[in-house]
Amino acid sequence: MKTNVLSMVMNPLKMLSKKFTGLLLLALSLFLGFIMVVTGPSAEPLEKVERAWPVSVITATPSSLPPTLLTFGKVESKQVASLNTNISAPVSEVLVREGDRVQEGQLLIQLNAMEGELTLNVAQASHDRNAAVLASVKTEFDLANTLISQYQELNDIAQSKLRRAIDLNIKDMISDALLDDAKQEASQANITLQQRLSQLADYPNKIAQQQASVAESAAYLERAKLDLKQTEIRAPFSGRVISSGVSKGDRVLAGATLIEIADYSGLEVRASVPSEVAYMLNQAMRKTQDIHASANIDGQDLDFVLDRLSGDIKTGQSGIDVFFRSDAGETLDIGRVVSLSVNLPVEENVLSMPVYALYENQTIYRIQEQRLQAVRYVTVGDYIGADDEFRVLIRSPQIQAGDQLLGSQLPRAISGLLVEAISSADAGLGVN
Repeated sequence: MKTNVLSMVMNPLKMLSKKFTGLLLLALSLFLGFIMVVTGPSAEPLEKVERAWPVSVITATPSSLPPTLLTFGKVESKQVASLNTNISAPVSEVLVREGDRVQEGQLLIQLNAMEGELTLNVAQASHDRNAAVLASVKTEFDLANTLISQYQELNDIAQSKLRRAIDLNIKDMISDALLDDAKQEASQANITLQQRLSQLADYPNKIAQQQASVAESAAYLERAKLDLKQTEIRAPFSGRVISSGVSKGDRVLAGATLIEIADYSGLEVRASVPSEVAYMLNQAMRKTQDIHASANIDGQDLDFVLDRLSGDIKTGQSGIDVFFRSDAGETLDIGRVVSLSVNLPVEENVLSMPVYALYENQTIYRIQEQRLQAVRYVTVGDYIGADDEFRVLIRSPQIQAGDQLLGSQLPRAISGLLVEAISSADAGLGVN
């Protein structure tokens, strides 16, 4: 009985002591946390510092520089001869082929000359015959000239005889029959004289007619000689064969192109430039200024000089063709496309800027007191520097010599941005 009473008293006390222990631990934790906060070091507020962006700086140096026009050109020859013949004949031999170098007057193709020789022989015979006839007519003319005086004398004798017969007949010394015979003889002598005089007057016409026949046959003879000469196709100038379309045994037709020769001593590059650039080039040529262009072909730097401009805009083109001459000769191949760098007339007071230093809306940045300031510019043209670096020529009245310009590409570039120069260069260095 006592044991039960004691158990009933102790159990509530145990439960109460557990609750107080938890509360005591919670209070102790809160107290310790408060002590750590109160006694801990105090943090100072951080000061915000503006970032300075590292950039390259370009010192503005306005100069006089020639803009560079980059364009493509095609190598051509000033003269290309398409050789043909005006006769139809078989090909006896082809002595050269495409790519061969030839000299002026060199035999290139030999056509069969048999037909030409026959035609020449016929023309020669016809001419000889006409010449012989002309000589015969001239001989007759000379003879007629010689005999006319004798015919005149015979006519005079007949007329004298007639007058005597008339006198004798009046005196009844001869019969009327003898008088009639004298009249008939006088008439015949006069008729013969008039005929000879008429023939003599017509001989110049016969001679002229025969001379025309001789001249005509001579022309046919020369034509036959020319045709025979056409059987030999020779080079009109020194150069290279660029095409040959016939072979031995082919029968060529009159007017058909047999072979093409290009003059390699007169090679040039044809390029197309915008109309406004063509106007500048034309003005420079009027002032006798040389316009130079350059190209690297097979590792060799070649120089070209502007020779002339085309007089019109070709169909399908938006620009005007210009022609650059060169002394490169065999170094160039006809039909080859080359990349040309054309030095345009010099522009004054321009800056040569790298592309990465230019920003949209025609803007560059000037650096003043380490901060960016936007400046507008006008593009003058492209430029290839001495280091073969592509640059852009610009001009701005707001930029003075010695100004510090931003030479880096900053994605956040804006007026007022703080920058720090880490390297410098010059803008505008070039040939004055």
